[in-house]
Amino acid sequence: MRLNRVHKLLTLVAVFALVVAACSSSGSETTTAAAGESTTTAAVGETTTTAEAGEATTTTVAAEPVTIRLLLRPDEGGNIARFTAEFEAKTGNKVEVDFVGWGEIYNKILTTLASGGGGYDIIFIPSANVVEFTSGGWFEPVDDLIPQDQRDEWLAPVVDLYTIDGKLLAMPWYSGGAHMAYNKSILDAAGVDAAGIKSMDDFMAACEAVKAAGAADFCFSPSAKYPGNFYYNWGTLSATTGEPLFDDAGAPLFAENGSAEFGFGLMATGIEKGYFDPAGVALDDYETLIEFGAGTTAFLLDSTWAVTQAARNEEISGVTGNVGYILIPGSEKVESAGYLYAGGMGLLASSEHKDVAKELMQFLTSEEAQKQHAIEGANLPTRVALFTDPEIAAAWDGFDILASQLTYGSFPPQFGWFEEWRQSSASLTQDVIRGDKTPTEATTELAAETDRLRQG
Repeated sequence: MRLNRVHKLLTLVAVFALVVAACSSSGSETTTAAAGESTTTAAVGETTTTAEAGEATTTTVAAEPVTIRLLLRPDEGGNIARFTAEFEAKTGNKVEVDFVGWGEIYNKILTTLASGGGGYDIIFIPSANVVEFTSGGWFEPVDDLIPQDQRDEWLAPVVDLYTIDGKLLAMPWYSGGAHMAYNKSILDAAGVDAAGIKSMDDFMAACEAVKAAGAADFCFSPSAKYPGNFYYNWGTLSATTGEPLFDDAGAPLFAENGSAEFGFGLMATGIEKGYFDPAGVALDDYETLIEFGAGTTAFLLDSTWAVTQAARNEEISGVTGNVGYILIPGSEKVESAGYLYAGGMGLLASSEHKDVAKELMQFLTSEEAQKQHAIEGANLPTRVALFTDPEIAAAWDGFDILASQLTYGSFPPQFGWFEEWRQSSASLTQDVIRGDKTPTEATTELAAETDRLRQG
């Protein structure tokens, strides 16, 4: 009987403990100081007060400066570099950050938790792995950082996501989700009005027009290389039916309500008719961004960050200034749909400097920091007030549509076995794109795999 991923993680912890007991040698991770080595230290015991986007925060300089270590995903827009430098200057404490790429961070976090924290104070908790990473009691509750009377100042779905058994286990850092961008010139050449694309039937009709006009190499390229690309292929396509994938216990409803077969079916039809690029089977969400940026596809279904880069980053996109956004087309049941994601910062229970680490977490998720993360890093905020911030709207073309898309989205299911399920889903998506399995066969096999995972 195979263990689900939560049980595997707990088993890994037990094995690691035995290894530590048998071996006295220890290693250290190579760390990179996000803001460099130079720090400004104020007088011991000095207190400074700073105003951050209308809120007063008091920063107390440590009598004995400490070093806070973070394990995070890549730093978009230089957000962490900038605000850790400011934190160091204002408090006299040091901050060291290990940035780990998306392809490696999942395993890095698993082994770090299994080792008892690896000397870190703060660890990134992605939305896809909340249940898995918080299952072992490794994180300290941080409810005091967002008191109940302030909860309405934060995005409720994100706060709820990081609240386990009534305890807030991570500070909401950023939000985002799947979005749809389009190439204005290509749709104009095909005679397609983007404003009229309201359903997936409309979307496929637009793809037919693009093909008939020879306006682009392909209408769309699915991102199907990795399990996480579930957001940008059949996962979001199936969500547009308005039907759930699972019930509350994890039973596979998708086999009965038609949502999975609809999503797989769109993929198969798009490939068969020449609308979708079959090369998407081996492309991730960054590579489909590059393809869209080269002007060879009409539509891009991708992350908040990616669709924004397509519109404004001339280093990776050749269609800047020629990109529009629409809500992901829906169905008769829902106007739009799509999966959300979020990032949180968790405080390890093993941290020896919890008070300073909490202060840093508040600093990095302040309104000022989140505003910069939005403007420079193309990450949507988690503080409600920032969704109507005029400076963000002025700096981020299309911000209103991207923000609106979140209201139609939902987070993927939070089951301990969901990561393994996504791996099976990814393999079957690739099978459908290659024509090795029909949508019906893929749906039946995924339902059977779901039952197996649920049974442990």
